[in-house]
Amino acid sequence: MQFSLTPFEELRPGIWRAVAQPAGVNIGLIVGSTAALVVDTGSSPEQGARIRAAAESVAGVPLIGAVVTHSHFDHYYGLAAFDDLPTYGHESLAAALLADGLTAEAAELGFTPDELRAPNRPLALARMVDLGGRHVEIVHFGRGHTAGDLVVIVPNAQVIFTGDLLEQSAPPAMGPDCFLKEWPTALDGILGLVREDTVLVPGHGDPVDRVFAFTQRAEISAVYGQVEYLIGRGVKAGDALAAGDWPFDDDTIAGVLPIAYAQLAAEGKVPRTRLPLL
Repeated sequence: MQFSLTPFEELRPGIWRAVAQPAGVNIGLIVGSTAALVVDTGSSPEQGARIRAAAESVAGVPLIGAVVTHSHFDHYYGLAAFDDLPTYGHESLAAALLADGLTAEAAELGFTPDELRAPNRPLALARMVDLGGRHVEIVHFGRGHTAGDLVVIVPNAQVIFTGDLLEQSAPPAMGPDCFLKEWPTALDGILGLVREDTVLVPGHGDPVDRVFAFTQRAEISAVYGQVEYLIGRGVKAGDALAAGDWPFDDDTIAGVLPIAYAQLAAEGKVPRTRLPLL
């Protein structure tokens, strides 16, 4: 596995972004007059240490904490490198470290599961961090990409780190741990804060504007709505790709259809055979 980190680039005064491989994840650095905060931590404890060293060399003020936006490895597994500082994540993240399959995943990334650490300042809804002349708001707007998505807001810079609630470099990752029906509502929490000059830093890809965010919100909602419509027509999952009108490419939709059908089935919505009328 090849790990790397680009140099931090300044997006707005005191707001920086670097890109960590192997997953192309955006790493944020928010700098105030007296302190700095890192957003997301990379794919391994060793990479987290490299991110910390790079952030400290750029910040010019003490690093006082790190935030992980959700439980996926590329954002979360470097958190151990910050464990002597306050670390913030949703309260659901600790359970993610007990997930089946973590041992194999950690071995592939070059460490053991016991090297990982959960956030030591878990939160349910919101937290504010003072960086001196600049405060950062860490908010859980609801379930979406995962159960524990956090958004990191810098009000005086009009910058929002969205985690994987938004993605620019590829269609949003709608995996088995997503909450497809609720995802647009979580995005509505972000969109309510967005102005014309707001910069949104997605989990992957280049920063985006409010038009991009509104569009992707509509596309995610359309996936769920289209599946619900097809189920109402009696279309089964295996036939849905050809039968539907989709906002994303075929590979993306083929991957999400079993998930969407299962989530709607849990609500009691399943395709039913319609008998012909006499």
